[in-house]
Amino acid sequence: MGLDGADAAAMTLVDRIRGRARNCTSGLVAGALAVLLALPLIVVVTSPLHAPTKDWDHVVRSILPSHSWETLLLLAMVLVMGWIIAVPSAWFISSFTFPGRSLFRWLLVMPLALPTYISAYAYAGLLGPTGSITSLLDNYLGIRPDILGLPGLAFVLALVLSPYIHLPARAAFAQGMRQPLDAARVLGAGPWRRFSRIALPLARPAIAGGALLMAMETLNDYGAVKYYGVRTLTTGIFRSWGGLYDLGSALRLCMILLGLIGLLMWLERRARRKIPRNTDQAPRPLTTLNGVASGAVTLWCALIAVLAFALPLYRIITDVLQGPAPDTWYTTLPAFGNTMMVSVLAAGLTLGIGILFTYRERYFERSRILAWVAGAGYAIPGAVIAISVMALAGAMDRSDLVSAALIGSIALLVYAFVVRFLAVALQPMTGNIAQQAKRFDEAARTLGATPWQAFKRVNLPLLRPAVLAAALLVSIDVIKELPLTLILRPFNFETLSTLTYGLASIEELQQASWPSLFIVIGGLVPVLFLERLLAQRS
Repeated sequence: MGLDGADAAAMTLVDRIRGRARNCTSGLVAGALAVLLALPLIVVVTSPLHAPTKDWDHVVRSILPSHSWETLLLLAMVLVMGWIIAVPSAWFISSFTFPGRSLFRWLLVMPLALPTYISAYAYAGLLGPTGSITSLLDNYLGIRPDILGLPGLAFVLALVLSPYIHLPARAAFAQGMRQPLDAARVLGAGPWRRFSRIALPLARPAIAGGALLMAMETLNDYGAVKYYGVRTLTTGIFRSWGGLYDLGSALRLCMILLGLIGLLMWLERRARRKIPRNTDQAPRPLTTLNGVASGAVTLWCALIAVLAFALPLYRIITDVLQGPAPDTWYTTLPAFGNTMMVSVLAAGLTLGIGILFTYRERYFERSRILAWVAGAGYAIPGAVIAISVMALAGAMDRSDLVSAALIGSIALLVYAFVVRFLAVALQPMTGNIAQQAKRFDEAARTLGATPWQAFKRVNLPLLRPAVLAAALLVSIDVIKELPLTLILRPFNFETLSTLTYGLASIEELQQASWPSLFIVIGGLVPVLFLERLLAQRS
């Protein structure tokens, strides 16, 4: 018996040593991955130290002033228009019952399935110089509108990106305001006063967070701004790198763009300060609208749904139904296969890394900083990541660190996708695991399980819905991403996004409708999933 007790004690000691070794190994791997995924950001921040520039004086004189001004002007116009489009509709959906409300709940978030460049191409085919609607207006009214320009681009981007404000505002309006709004009603405040004095201040943090995402997506856009002839910092980066062949100048413009994003994030945090918090989480009862008010609200929501989603989709489907050109399928099908391949590779690698960081964050609180560092790439526009990854790969190719060329490889493209979208995978997984009761972990540990065994047997099975959501979100983001793919793709390697951009850039909008339709159909899956989750809360 004594020998058996000694053997058991020895086995327990061995298990503890193995467990600590696994924990140490996972910690080292997580730290190495965090550094690896943060390298593009480090390359940009330190670019003045290692990236010489030959044309920086020319860039400062000729590119930086005009591109910076138009970037700020575009941002301001998109945010103002986006607020006007998204906030009233969110208030109507979350507060009132009116004809078509259940349908508009879905339609008003559908624009998320439309990449900005696809919607921009569709509107160009409708309201451009030779657009179908432009021709009708010219024939019957003598009016020739031209949407190609900065105001038209701001309008299109505001329509497509408005769900970034609409969704958080709708969630904020739906819950947490019942008591203050009821108190205001008792004191005689009318509907407008309750909305402007009570609801808006309480929802301001959510609206500010959505506006930040909207601004970041605007700064990330390349296909739409290039097609509409608007000069932004993103197009300046492409011009410096692809036109002047000056990587150093492109990296310095990346630094300026990162500085602008940092300023926006600081402003968003300040918008959250000294804002009263919601006092309860009880859902509010809906008020039934009648008469003129009911018709006006229905008309407003219908107008937004038509302009933001139905009209661009109508243009795409119309072009598709007109019949493909003879070589359309020969280009679309290979691009579809390439897109599925890189999206599966990127999603699989991103999920594996995300699960590791989720495990470390659950059982080792000090690992949260590693997850934050690794996921910081989502705040960086795709063009910035692509240029920094290109610079990093070029330095490695010129050294003896690697034996095979990295530039123009699928491996480098997938790595850049992981840098860009790791935070997209981490958010649903960390949010899900934070809701899991700690007593499950404690029970597993009491029974002798190591942290990894407890995570694998207890937490991971409960994490499966979040893992599925993360896989969907990352895959669709990879499918839609344009500037990053455009820069880092291998030679003669087309994806749906690059094929759409290439066809649209030579005015083959009808042929571009086929890859566009594939992207939109793929984008509808996570959007419908997201709306279903939100419907359970509001």
